[in-house]
Amino acid sequence: MDSEYVTNLQSGYDAVAQAYADHHFDELSHKPLDRALLAAFAEMVRGRGFVADVGCGPGQLARYLSELGLDTIGIDLSPGMLAVARKLSPGIEFIQASMLDLPLPDASLAGVAPFYSVIHLPPPDRPRAFAEFHRVLHPNGVLLLAFHVGDETLHADEFFGKPVSLDFHFVRPQILKRELVTAGFAIKAYLEREPYIDYEHPSTRGYVLAVRQERPASNPSPSTRK
Repeated sequence: MDSEYVTNLQSGYDAVAQAYADHHFDELSHKPLDRALLAAFAEMVRGRGFVADVGCGPGQLARYLSELGLDTIGIDLSPGMLAVARKLSPGIEFIQASMLDLPLPDASLAGVAPFYSVIHLPPPDRPRAFAEFHRVLHPNGVLLLAFHVGDETLHADEFFGKPVSLDFHFVRPQILKRELVTAGFAIKAYLEREPYIDYEHPSTRGYVLAVRQERPASNPSPSTRK
């Protein structure tokens, strides 16, 4: 992402942080399928180490995962969002960072749950984010990713009554899954649902459950070839 794009993303979400939290912090109470998927994610990673809500906003997903018994951290680009998250969930650690450069050691997480955060990445940057998710996960660490299904990019000049410049990139599942496989993930499940019209933007939602695999050597020695 270029510096202007990053500035627009940070300043836009800083401007709407409190209003966004007021509207979205309890959203999972209206989304039974999301809760079921998060419960499955929790079962797969519980007891294996920390998990990260990447692009956490005001921390509603981080809070939910913590309530499921997971050691959870939240990561976001927006200082304003993180200030709200820390007030709402003081027992959770929240870190300011880009998902393109996570300030975490290799193989340090049991799971990563980016819900509707990669939608803000220009498409050429998605593979870099997926490589970062792969890097910070344990071997067989779990990724649960949610996104908007489609081809379009929506641009917002206004959000929660504030002037912003934000882009929302939809993506086709076959493209996203191919990028994840290239990054070293094995896809375990894919699911789509129609929107909960009363509570969210009217777009089809996609969910990918994947696990980290070791990338094969790109040019193995003759002794290792089969």
